[in-house]
Amino acid sequence: MVEPGPLKISKLDAAGAANCTAITLWFNGSDPVATHALAFASYEVLHAVSKKRDPNRMPLIFDSSFIKEEFRSEINIALKKNAYFFKHGDREPEAIIEFNPAMTDGFILFAIAALQLCGESIGTEESAFLLWTRIREPRWSGGDDKALMETILPVDHVHQLKRIPKHDFLHMYKLAQAQRR
Repeated sequence: MVEPGPLKISKLDAAGAANCTAITLWFNGSDPVATHALAFASYEVLHAVSKKRDPNRMPLIFDSSFIKEEFRSEINIALKKNAYFFKHGDREPEAIIEFNPAMTDGFILFAIAALQLCGESIGTEESAFLLWTRIREPRWSGGDDKALMETILPVDHVHQLKRIPKHDFLHMYKLAQAQRR
């Protein structure tokens, strides 16, 4: 096998690749620490790039309008705590933390939003994640959007999709996308 030479990669390319890998790991139920580290790294880059491109863009996690300005720094430190713990070996090398892997879902979701705010199209992994969350966690998209879902997919298809185990969903989604092409 021939080793590739240096690659030219933009920040968006790197963040998008990290998020796609995080999504794949997430669907496969792979290591939650690695999944979180990739999802957070992706979100952090996409948040910064999207804000640089459009300072007036829709707020994301770190600049959410739901967070009062006087508490923003404290809350952002708490949001970043796990990822920084995983990333920095020189800080408290003997420490142990409690980690809630459910936070990863939010970083993946907002990384997708930031990617779209940067004017980038989303790929198969991101689309699969959005569909999964739309079906399994409709409250994340503003409440029960049954009527909206019925305009996208017939109800019987939604019920069939709900029965697909998480670890099979991405693979089946990719097969369905390939058949549509």
